[in-house]
Amino acid sequence: MAEKRKDKDGRVLPENVTQRKDGTYMWRKSVNGKNYCLYAKTLGEIKQKRNIALGEIEKGEYKGKHEKMKEERESAQKDITLNEWFFQWEKVYRKGKMKETTVYNNHIAYMHHFSNNIGRMKIKDIRQMDITKLLNQGHKNGLAYATLESNMLILKLVFDSAISNGLIEKNPACGSLVVKKNPPKERRALTEEEENRFIEFVRNDRYQNGRTPFFIIGFGTGLRLGELLGLTWSDIDFENNVIHVNKNFVTVGKLEGKYVRMITTPKTKSSIRDVPMLGKVREAFEEQKRRQYKCKEIINGITDFVFTTKNGKIICADSIRIGLNRIIEKMNKKEIEEAKAEGREAILFKHFSPHCMRHTFATRCYEKGVKEKVIQNILGHSKLDVTLNIYTHITDEMITDDMKKLEE
Repeated sequence: MAEKRKDKDGRVLPENVTQRKDGTYMWRKSVNGKNYCLYAKTLGEIKQKRNIALGEIEKGEYKGKHEKMKEERESAQKDITLNEWFFQWEKVYRKGKMKETTVYNNHIAYMHHFSNNIGRMKIKDIRQMDITKLLNQGHKNGLAYATLESNMLILKLVFDSAISNGLIEKNPACGSLVVKKNPPKERRALTEEEENRFIEFVRNDRYQNGRTPFFIIGFGTGLRLGELLGLTWSDIDFENNVIHVNKNFVTVGKLEGKYVRMITTPKTKSSIRDVPMLGKVREAFEEQKRRQYKCKEIINGITDFVFTTKNGKIICADSIRIGLNRIIEKMNKKEIEEAKAEGREAILFKHFSPHCMRHTFATRCYEKGVKEKVIQNILGHSKLDVTLNIYTHITDEMITDDMKKLEE
């Protein structure tokens, strides 16, 4: 009869148990062609582990070390909060893969709208109702439908990646936006008389006349606001009377308490273009060059910007919007005073956004008979239908004139 194996202390070892050189114990057994192996520091512990393993093997429930570690990792990952997953998703799927402004804008939107509510919840516990409640509250607080839709789409992308990585089975953001879409606002385009009236007022105002070149160039080129502010003097080709549009200046909001300002590529590939410089636009650039305070700011390695403040910094979009509102308020105040003195009804000037300059330029082109395809190239639209949609601003005067032509 073979002598039973013993450990260093002379204790008889159970079947399939051995003691290793370092003093620990190992149990190894093959069941139905599958090998099982366990380790323990003491003899009592290895017996206990062996008994549990044999019971699990018999029931078909045994899980080895690697399987258990995998399950633990998966379980820990499923307990991840939405905030934790968002930062992982952003790092892996967005940074370096998307346009930098898109990454910043998405980050700021998420942090503002979701980080302090559902962002703290475990991703597996978030339901469609949780997201719908937040979007409804945003709607009550005055958020535009486009903003709500954009926020919902960010969440949808985040949850889609969570599904792909096995964290959840369904996307709770799908169908979460239930508020009604607001009817689209009518795009405003100034009539020729309004445009001239506005420019004339700015030029004759002692506090605002410094912005006259900016508005003449805006109305005379159709450039987007970011494209205008991103212009450098090297883009202005006085020899060939052409403006090279190849940059876009944006402020994407606060990040860690500071506004992020950057120069990016234009909106689309079609936006990189050469825009003909009209005579009045050329004169406005020349006037701006004479008036300008020297540029002292460098953004993304670029300097020598055309439109700068008294401190030599590039003018931001908010400054233009605020200045525009002040000019129109001042115009209307003056008009009310003059109308009262003359005993007539005041003709108030309707407010407009900086983007209205672009629509106004397109409308002027249409009024003067410029072909749609040419206007598309000047505006930098990728599709002609985008350009054609701008012509919904056709003024009453244009309709009347066309009807007269039809009658003739």
